[in-house]
Amino acid sequence: MQGVISLSVIVKELKLYQFKNHENISLSFGDKINAITGSNGIGKTNILDAIFYLGNTKSYFNPSDKQIISLGCSETSIFGKVTKDQEYELLGVFGEKRKKTFKKNGKPYTRLVDHIGFLPSVFITPHDISLVFEGSEERRRFMDFTISQINKEYLTELIRYRKVLDQRNAYLKSCEGRSVDPLLLEGFDEKLAFSGHEIHRVRTSFIADFLPHFQRIHKELAEEDTSVSFEYFSPISDVTFQDLLLKNRALDIAAQRTSSGTHKDDLIFEMAGMPLKKFGSQGQIKSYVVALKLAQYEFLSKQTGDKPLLLLDDIFEKIDEQRSKRLMELVCSDRFGQIFISDTHHERVKEHFDPFGVDFKQIRIGSESLTE
Repeated sequence: MQGVISLSVIVKELKLYQFKNHENISLSFGDKINAITGSNGIGKTNILDAIFYLGNTKSYFNPSDKQIISLGCSETSIFGKVTKDQEYELLGVFGEKRKKTFKKNGKPYTRLVDHIGFLPSVFITPHDISLVFEGSEERRRFMDFTISQINKEYLTELIRYRKVLDQRNAYLKSCEGRSVDPLLLEGFDEKLAFSGHEIHRVRTSFIADFLPHFQRIHKELAEEDTSVSFEYFSPISDVTFQDLLLKNRALDIAAQRTSSGTHKDDLIFEMAGMPLKKFGSQGQIKSYVVALKLAQYEFLSKQTGDKPLLLLDDIFEKIDEQRSKRLMELVCSDRFGQIFISDTHHERVKEHFDPFGVDFKQIRIGSESLTE
């Protein structure tokens, strides 16, 4: 749903307890640029990840919640004071012997998915190059994360699809050495097809809406006329899901897993009509990925009416001087709201932002005074 840009989402305070390498830390932030600086290994990225966790109920980097608990500890908590239309207090708690819970103003969520989208955020890290070089799962995750921030029904359908897919795969595996019950399998197929077609429909619509944002921002960032695009590939683009499952039934039974479906969808990245992965230079690939993330930000902002949080991790180490200067020009504009950036050199960050006269707060980690 198209919205009108309103006030930015702002994180005012953050308190971490036994989160990764932060035993107990309290931080306060400015409304625009927050530069978190310090030596390597001190926990700068972990602070950005905690902010992401506060909005998404999971880590950007660690698939298991157990990996976010400080070594030797049994639980962790993340507290944030944020402003949106009013002031809110958010609290996330997880432990080895306690269920993960999230609270907003002291009231726990019945379902964690109901929190998704309340504190929208976009994270840009050096690891994002995996969007180009890793498997299709990374690109599906990019699509699904973006859509789920604005479409709760889609997120619910994804969860339902994954549950049925796991059940179908478990059943196929249990049938090793014996015949499959066709009626039971058809029951799984019907449920999988219903969710799969809905996921495909929403992804198709998303790609059509998202592509112009990406192409425009890439041109601004790269300042070159090279055409960029991407193509949505899905095995059910030209066939119904149930026909696809029926066609691959013998293969699925032999492999004991569901070999095709929307869980195999992909994005094919292109530059000048050629596959980016094979023909793009290192600089071109980095610009492409950063443009994808900035387009994600613009898309979410347009759709929700909120300016998401922008988290930039170690960005100056990974792109050249020209591109970093252009990136700073973009993020310092009023198109973006609150920004968190990590870097090893506090003077370098100051030099990049000083020319733009924006509200700037520097937070040094590992020193006696955490702010200046």
